Amino acid sequence: MARGAENLGPADIAISEATADAVHAAGRQVYVGRMLERNQSTVAQWGNSEVAEFIPLRLVPVVENMSAGQDGWPHITRALAKMQGFELFRLPAPEGEAMDWLAQIGILSTEGADITRKICTAMGDRKVCAHDVKRLGMIEDAEQLVSVAVAILARLRAVAGE
Repeated sequence: MARGAENLGPADIAISEATADAVHAAGRQVYVGRMLERNQSTVAQWGNSEVAEFIPLRLVPVVENMSAGQDGWPHITRALAKMQGFELFRLPAPEGEAMDWLAQIGILSTEGADITRKICTAMGDRKVCAHDVKRLGMIEDAEQLVSVAVAILARLRAVAGE
């Protein structure tokens, strides 16, 4: 058994797997190692779910920036948020002009109605199952709804001076 592997819990494994995904998305171990001035074996250990070696916290944003835009990004940050019971949504870029409040409320209402309609459709048999969620694209709709709500929240905070 690898060093420290007997003490690895689900959170440790999730961090290792997210690190491996981020490194892969950033250009793989050799490239990331060169960019971080670490050897390939060190980078490999960070992503090994059988070894108690983890990426230093100060390097997480560097690796995340290297993998920006790739599927699952930001890998490590998303895993850390999930471990703490949070879902991660990107804040919108600051708007130069005033928000079109009516348009945003319209989008919020439309997205809310879409997901509500789909849940009601799925509940035809009195339950929502994985097949219904996937078939009707409910996760994507819920993500869009939350993204619009996050944009409105960010703008409200900006207006309030927070």
